[in-house]
Amino acid sequence: MIVEVAIGEETPRRYQVRRDGERVVVRHLDESDAAEGNGRGARETSIDWRRPQPGIYSLLIDNASHEVFIEEEPDHLVVHLKKRTYRVHAADIRRHRAVTDGPGATDGLVRITAPIPGRVARILVQPGQQVDRGDGIVVVEAMKMENELRSPRDGIVGAIQVEEGQAVEGGALLATIE
Repeated sequence: MIVEVAIGEETPRRYQVRRDGERVVVRHLDESDAAEGNGRGARETSIDWRRPQPGIYSLLIDNASHEVFIEEEPDHLVVHLKKRTYRVHAADIRRHRAVTDGPGATDGLVRITAPIPGRVARILVQPGQQVDRGDGIVVVEAMKMENELRSPRDGIVGAIQVEEGQAVEGGALLATIE
């Protein structure tokens, strides 16, 4: 997955994030590599992580231990690290593009599908419920990471096609928005 991260008012930076066993590998993409999508020559950081409690992460980065506290706000994260506080905006580039595509992409029935194989961790809505653009619909856990899938437009939840705890394949239909 490629994410774009902006800390405070700095220019957003792009990173490719992938799981490698129990570690997360972050490839730091520079502008030319990100545009080409190949990431050649980019620096990689391997991160071993644990979450002892919700919102608290213990990270081992390049043999240095860090304790990070994260608070989720509606449009950003507040990250506390080493007596400093950072306002962080992070976006999955593919998900961002899907949500911000033109109006033709959201006309009619919208299908919420699993981006990758995983397990349905939580269902956040009920059939018939009114939702706004950006509201969470379902949470899919994959590779020990939770992905909240959001509504790309205002509408009404048509159907929920899965149950909590159910294993799903990538591309599986999870819910519809009318």
